[in-house]
Amino acid sequence: MQKILITITIILSCSIIYSQDKSKEILKIISNETSSYSSMNIDFKLTIKSIDFNETQTGTAITKGNNFYYKTQDREVISNSTDVWTYIVDDNECYIDALEDLDGGINPSEIMTIWEDNFKFKYLEALETGTDKIHRIKLFPTNPKESKYHTIILKINETKKQIISATIKTKDGMTLYFVISKLSPNQEIKPDIFVWKSSSHPGVELIDNR
Repeated sequence: MQKILITITIILSCSIIYSQDKSKEILKIISNETSSYSSMNIDFKLTIKSIDFNETQTGTAITKGNNFYYKTQDREVISNSTDVWTYIVDDNECYIDALEDLDGGINPSEIMTIWEDNFKFKYLEALETGTDKIHRIKLFPTNPKESKYHTIILKINETKKQIISATIKTKDGMTLYFVISKLSPNQEIKPDIFVWKSSSHPGVELIDNR
C-alpha cells in the first residue's frame, strides 16, 4: 500500500511539474512577442459580471509603453503612465486620479503579460482551430491573501503568438471576460492621445482627485 501511495505521489508531482513547465514555455513565447512590440492597437469585448451587475461593452485600446488609452460606449480612459483621466459619457464628467491610487485599474496591455509576476500556472488543454494551435492555461496567485485576483484563465493562440481571451475572477466576486477580437502591433501612435484634451471635450466637468 505504501509503495502504491509513493507511486501515486511521484506521478502527481511529475504531472504538476510538466503542467508548470509547459505553461511557462507557452507564456514565455507570448511575453517575448509582446515585449517586441513598440505599441498595440486592440479591439476588444469586455463582459463584467457580479451579483448585481451584468454588462457587456465593446471598445478599442491603444498602448505604448506604460501609456494607455481605451474607449467604450460609456467611457474614455486616458493615462500618461502617471495620471489617469476617466471620462464618463452619461455624466459628462471626467475624474482625474494618480495612476498609483487606482488599485482596481488595469492597463489593457497588462493582460498580455499579467502572468509574469506573482502567479503559478496549470496547463488545462490544447485545442485546434483550423491551422491554429490554441492553449488554455489557468493562473493562481502565489500569495492569495495579498492578491485581488482569485483565478485567471487565459486562452492563447500559439500560432499567432497572441492572447485570445482572459477570464479574470476577483476575490470580491466579480468576473471579467476580456476577448481580443483584433490586435495590431507597431502602429504609428500620436503621443498626445495619452493626455486629456479639454478642447476635444467642451463642457466636460473636471473632478481632480489627486
